[in-house]
Amino acid sequence: MSDSRNSARAGNHSNVSRLARSSGGVAFRRSAPDEPVEIALISTRGGTRWQLPKGSCEPGETLVETAVREVEEETGLRTEPVIFLKTVTFWYWDTYRKDPPVRVRKMVDFYLLRVEGGRLSDASHEVDDVAWFSLEEAQSTLTYETERQVLSAAVEALESL
Repeated sequence: MSDSRNSARAGNHSNVSRLARSSGGVAFRRSAPDEPVEIALISTRGGTRWQLPKGSCEPGETLVETAVREVEEETGLRTEPVIFLKTVTFWYWDTYRKDPPVRVRKMVDFYLLRVEGGRLSDASHEVDDVAWFSLEEAQSTLTYETERQVLSAAVEALESL
C-alpha cells in the first residue's frame, strides 16, 4: 500500500527534521500517610487517550518549570517537584500545515510532582477530562507504554519517600 503518509514515513518527502522538548509530571496525592497514593491523569482525543499531563517548554523556562506549569494548566493542580523520573523519546511526522511533512524527534522529561493545592479541573481546552486514579488503575488506564514505564519509575520513587 502506498500513500503519502507511508511515503513520508519511509522518508521520501523530506530529510528535514527537528527536535521538540516537552516536560510533564506524575502528579500525586495522598490524603493521609496511611492512605493509598492517587495519580491525576488527563484524557484527550474525545476521551480515547488517557495520559500524563505534559506540554512544550516556553522560552526561558526550565524543564521542571514546564512540568509544573503544564500540570497546573491541564489539571488545575498546583504541585511541587519531588524528583526527576525519566526522559521518553519518540519520533513522529508533523503534518499540520507542512508540505512536505517534518520528522520530529520528541523528548519529554517527566517529574514526580507532589500536589500542594488547586482543584482537579478539565477547564483547559487541551483536555477532555481529568480524574484521580489509584496506581493500579493508572497503570492499566494509560494509553502509551512509555508513560506506563514513567509511572513504574514513579512507583519506585514513591516507595522510597
